[in-house]
Formats: sequence, structure tokens, C-alpha cells
Amino acid sequence: MDNPEILTAQDGKMVLCLAKGLYPLDVIYGAAYIFIDRAYVLLGKRGDDIVVEMTAREDTDDDALRAIAGDFGNELLSQALRKKITKQNQNILETIVSQALAGATGAMVPSAFDDDEDDDDLDFLDDPLGIAVPWEERFKKRGSAPTPAGPDTEREAGPGDSGGFKPTPEDGGEAGEAS
Repeated sequence: MDNPEILTAQDGKMVLCLAKGLYPLDVIYGAAYIFIDRAYVLLGKRGDDIVVEMTAREDTDDDALRAIAGDFGNELLSQALRKKITKQNQNILETIVSQALAGATGAMVPSAFDDDEDDDDLDFLDDPLGIAVPWEERFKKRGSAPTPAGPDTEREAGPGDSGGFKPTPEDGGEAGEAS
């Protein structure tokens, strides 16, 4: 026997027999998992063969059960191919995952992935907008020299401002006191 054999298919219940060595056990588990939304799946052994018992979740005739058996056979092939491709690409998958994890932890990237030749004109220490200037340097007292206008410094009120009224003791009242 070299393909799934239908032992019985009646009364909404179907029993398949898979030859030993035809499909690895994890392939059978994967295919059975795909079918748990359509049928109750029970796996067992009969001698050296694997027995798959599927009971339909809804009322189903014998032809529909045979169609489910065909779909199960197709899913077995799909799972077997998926396993083969995963095994063939194991090194690639491990390399991609290790690079992603290394990048996330800030570890050094191997020299094979180091492309600094093209980025000589870019320097992470350049700060043309002055964003990296510390607070103390930006707002320190400079004696009588005026502080250069910037986004965080006070300036004269303009036509789009709210009037620029700031009560101070020099205006004849205390801040926050209405006259």
C-alpha cells in the first residue's frame, strides 16, 4: 500500500490507513490539525500502519466523506513538501533569525553585512539643526549678550500671537493679580 487507503466511509465516519514510512508522523499531525475544523480526528496504529479516523462535524454523505479523504491526502502532500522545504532552507532561516535578534539586541553585525563604504558622507554626529545641544548649553546665562532666537527662546509678540501679555512686577501688579 503506497497511498492513503480508505478502510470505511459510512455514517459520517471515515477510517484511513497510511502505510508505515510513507509520511513522517509530524506531517500526519500537521494534516490532521488542518482538518480539525471540519471533522473530529483521531490518530492510532494498526500494526506498523497509522490509522486516521475522521468523524464529520456535520451530517455528510459517503461521497462527501470520500472528498474529505482526497483533501486529507492533498494536505498530507502539502505538509510533506513544507517539511522538505523547511529542512532545505534551515541554514537560511537560522541566519535570518539570528541576524534579526542580533540587530534587536544591538550586537555587532558580521563584516559580511557591513556596508560602510557607501555611507562615508553620512555621519551620525552631524547635527545641523542643533537638536543634540544639551539644555544647559542652550539656555545658559551669557551675561549681557542676547540669547539667539530659537524655537525654545522667548521673543517679541507678533501679529499672530495672543497679544504677548505677561504680567510682571514692573507693570505695577503681581503676576496673576487682576487690576
